[in-house]
Amino acid sequence: MSNYNRVLIPIDMTPGIGPLTPAVRRLIDTNESEITLLHVVESQPWLGRYQHTARLMTELELLAHRQFRGARISRRIEWGRPADSILNVIRTAGMDAVLLSVGHAPMDTSPLGPVVTEVLAEAPCPVLVEWAITAPVNRARTQPVCCAIRLDGSEETVLKEAVWAAERMEAPLKIVCALELDGPRAALLWEPSNREREIALLRSRIEEMRDRWSPGSAVQVGVGLPVSVFSRVIRLHGAGLLVTGGSREALLAAESECPVLYVGPGKRSRAERPAVFAAGRTA
Repeated sequence: MSNYNRVLIPIDMTPGIGPLTPAVRRLIDTNESEITLLHVVESQPWLGRYQHTARLMTELELLAHRQFRGARISRRIEWGRPADSILNVIRTAGMDAVLLSVGHAPMDTSPLGPVVTEVLAEAPCPVLVEWAITAPVNRARTQPVCCAIRLDGSEETVLKEAVWAAERMEAPLKIVCALELDGPRAALLWEPSNREREIALLRSRIEEMRDRWSPGSAVQVGVGLPVSVFSRVIRLHGAGLLVTGGSREALLAAESECPVLYVGPGKRSRAERPAVFAAGRTA
C-alpha cells in the first residue's frame, strides 16, 4: 500500500510540469493514491472569474491525462498568496505529501525560491522536490535510494521513510552520514588517528540504527561538509532519490541530480496524519 494516499501537487500553468521521474512516479502515482492538482491565482479578477476558473480547470484536466497513470485525480483552484494557499490545502485536506517542482533560479538567489522555502519550513507533511533539470536516468541499472542522516533528532524518522521509499522503488538503500571538521573538537580531527577513531564511532552508531530498520543496507561515512559528502555519494551511486531531513540545505546536495524526499522537523509520521477532508473548490 502507498504511504502517500493523498498527495498535493501545486501547478504553475506557465511552464507546467515535466514528466515525473521514475522514483517520484513509484511513490505517488499508484492505484491507492489521490492526487490533487492545485493552481493558485494571486490576482483577484472578480469580473469574469467564473470563466477564468473553468478554463483553468480544463487545463488541469488535460495535464492530468498527460501525466498520471494510476492515481485518482482531483483539481482545485485557489485565489491568494501561493505559499499560504498551498499550506492551507495541506492542513485542511490532511495531505500525506506535497510535490514541488523547482525551476531555474536567477543568479545570486536561492535555487529553491521563496514559495518552496516557505512550504518546506511550514508543511506538516513530507515534501517531495523535483528539479527543473535532473540527470538522465540510466535504465540499465537500478538507481539506489540515498538516505542522508544527520544526528539532530530527525535521523530515525528520515531512515524509516527512506526504508519505505526503497522498498516501494524496489531499490537498494545507501545510508550516508558526514563527520564535520568544525566545532570545538575540529582541531583534534585533523590528526589521522583521531579522525579514524571518530569515523569508526560514527559508523557504529549509524549501523546500530540501520540494523533496527534495514539490516544489510550499506553505510558510508564521509568527512567534510554534509552537503559535499551527500553530493559525492549521490553522484557516485547514481541515486534515484535522496531522503533527508534536518537542515534544508542538505537537500541541495541533490540539485539537478535526483528528486528529494524531505522529512525534516515537524513533519508528521503516517500514524500521526489526520483523516481530514476539505470542502474546497475542487472538481
